[in-house]
Amino acid sequence: MLPAGSKGDVPYNVRPFQVESVAPPTQLTEIPSGFLNSTEPIDLEIGCGVGWHPIRYATENSDRRLIAIEHTREKFEKFHSRYLRHPNLTNLLPIHADAVRWITHALKPGCLSRCFLLYPNPEPKAVNRRWLRMPFMHKLLETLARDGELILATNEQTYFDEAKEWAENYWNLEILEARSFSDSTKPLGIPRTHFEKKYLERGEICHDLRLRKKNHA
Repeated sequence: MLPAGSKGDVPYNVRPFQVESVAPPTQLTEIPSGFLNSTEPIDLEIGCGVGWHPIRYATENSDRRLIAIEHTREKFEKFHSRYLRHPNLTNLLPIHADAVRWITHALKPGCLSRCFLLYPNPEPKAVNRRWLRMPFMHKLLETLARDGELILATNEQTYFDEAKEWAENYWNLEILEARSFSDSTKPLGIPRTHFEKKYLERGEICHDLRLRKKNHA
């Protein structure tokens, strides 16, 4: 655990992560051995919704592998239906599970190259459930290889600012990119998700944060 500190009026304090406090899923979906035993980088998307981004990402990055997790049954069923219409996507693994429980018990340290958190719930009434303020972040960063990347996107300016501050000042992550964009200024490849498309079409500003785990972290 990195030492907690403080800056201004924002306290940086995250409890250590305790594996024993996280029960394994009722049915732990096993990762096919051939999926992990590869020289190709393995990426993870948490909360992939109905699967727009993972299908597109796996299609455009045939030299990488993606594990895409969705907890909500209705969304996962739509994602899985879309996945079945792409039988050639052998580099994509859909997982229906609670992400915290599944990752805790299924992934080994250093196995991931990238992790996507695209438009997570900003938890306005439960700030300690925001990803970068959760004890689970210790485990999530542990699954990243050295120089592994974490990509977070949100339409909430305050969530974006807080995530950037905690990433740099508590988790000792390197900020590779921090960008904000509208529908008229969106970068190539945007929108990535249905939420992103909706936010941009109604005139909102979206924010994107690309972080890297430092070699010495």
